[in-house]
Amino acid sequence: MYPLLPADISSPRATLNSFVGNCEIAYELLKENGRDSADAQSRMEVQEAIRNIKHCMNLSEVADFRRDNSAKEAAVALKEVFDRIKLPAEKNIPDLKAMTHEDGSLLPRWTIPNTEITFQLITDGPLEGVYQFSPATVARAGEFLQRVEHLPYKKGATEGFATSYLTSPGSKRLAELIDQLPSSMQERNNGQAMWQWIGLGVVLSLAAILMALIYYMGRRVSRGGASAGLTKYVLGLAFPIMAVFVPIKVIHVISDQLVISGMTLHIIKFNLSLLTLFCSMVVVLSIGRRVGEVIASASSMKSQSIDAQLARMMSRLLGFIFAMVLLLQGGQHLGIPLSSLLAGAGVAGAALALSAQDVLKNIFGSIMLIMDKPFVVGERIKVRHYDGVVEEVGLRSTRLRLLNGHQAIIPNEDMARTDIENIGRRPFIRRITDIPLSVSISSAKAKKAVEIVQELLKDHEGLNPDFPPRVWLNNFERDHLELRIIYWYHPPEYWEFTEHADLVNRQILEAFEAEGIAIALPAFITHLKESISRSGEGDKPSAPITQKGEAK
Repeated sequence: MYPLLPADISSPRATLNSFVGNCEIAYELLKENGRDSADAQSRMEVQEAIRNIKHCMNLSEVADFRRDNSAKEAAVALKEVFDRIKLPAEKNIPDLKAMTHEDGSLLPRWTIPNTEITFQLITDGPLEGVYQFSPATVARAGEFLQRVEHLPYKKGATEGFATSYLTSPGSKRLAELIDQLPSSMQERNNGQAMWQWIGLGVVLSLAAILMALIYYMGRRVSRGGASAGLTKYVLGLAFPIMAVFVPIKVIHVISDQLVISGMTLHIIKFNLSLLTLFCSMVVVLSIGRRVGEVIASASSMKSQSIDAQLARMMSRLLGFIFAMVLLLQGGQHLGIPLSSLLAGAGVAGAALALSAQDVLKNIFGSIMLIMDKPFVVGERIKVRHYDGVVEEVGLRSTRLRLLNGHQAIIPNEDMARTDIENIGRRPFIRRITDIPLSVSISSAKAKKAVEIVQELLKDHEGLNPDFPPRVWLNNFERDHLELRIIYWYHPPEYWEFTEHADLVNRQILEAFEAEGIAIALPAFITHLKESISRSGEGDKPSAPITQKGEAK
């Protein structure tokens, strides 16, 4: 009438009655219909009985991945024990009233006389105030069975419950196949029947071959990364996803079909669960990499630009964070304390930081470059003694194509802390040049020279009205009068600028020749000094001879 009503575990008496009654229900249904009964009503009743049995046990000290199997194995073992030992009369098993003190508090535990089987009061959580088989009782149920197996069954016992449950295959087809095997295959050895050991070896071998094949195919499809084809690279994610489900399916087969039990099951299930966790982390990290590549391949982004690198880095970082969360959650599911995981992660992080200091410095340098964006791919920059165009900004280094054609690879740690001159972002090209005029030039011709240059640069190509050209007589030098010219060329297209500079130079020469304005050539002074003979004897050195002239 009340399918959602849990088993009564309000006292040791209620818990024992609920446990034994549900074990008998499960035994009769399994004996009659097997594990994979086609009758939906029968399956539902078995599941209900198993839920009630597990409700009677304190599994708080059992790892999540082991709880289902541990509860079932402990249940059949305890039922076998109860079918062999003498239990107190029901009236002598304390009910809730007998377990309650005068002040209303409850006794913390009750142990079946002449045994170590204990019912423990739950003092916190959603089950506070009920009695369950203690964690120690659940853990030692198999030991208790071994110690009483020599005793005969009592009248009305569920004979062979443990043997039937632990050796019966999980499906009728498999059971029919096992029945045709020799009786020696049914004999239990080291906790399992021989047919179970053979089946376990076959299943694990097939799983290993399948995992190796998935790994090989995944590597082959994803070889070359996104550069080999983005669609192919994204589809390669299917293989690590497939790898996640292989150990999950193997766990189902060995626990529900081969019915492996005991420590063997726990060890195999732990390792397969660990493999599932590892494959899941690989999937999360792979998703992070592929999402970054998809974003970086957007039409609005250059594949090697800083924005593309930022997208890749952030996607991979998020993937790493989710993988670490998955590791912590999965570790707890496997029974590894969170404190141990955090401590292990801290030690591993410290060791990694010490052994990869340079790599981490370059990665942090990359983050700084990506955040500050002092340059982007395609811009010409000057850094240290390098002058070239940025080809790629990676996680570890930046690649420059120098003006002489060579490639320079500079660590991002150095790029982040050095001065960078970004030529590619200049709004114009400024030209400063000096024309040496003869010191003997007249005032009128000097003035005329200024006017000529001003006229030539008036409304010149690449002129921005906010940056008018400047021409003036700058300095009197020892051998010439300096005429200084400054003008700005917009936009900063270098080769167009050089063509314009060539035109301006020729126009100045032609105009100066027409007006008879001479450009001064640099003068030089030669000092001649007579050498002294090797013997130290000879004429006294003469005074230096000074010669003035123009450079030829």
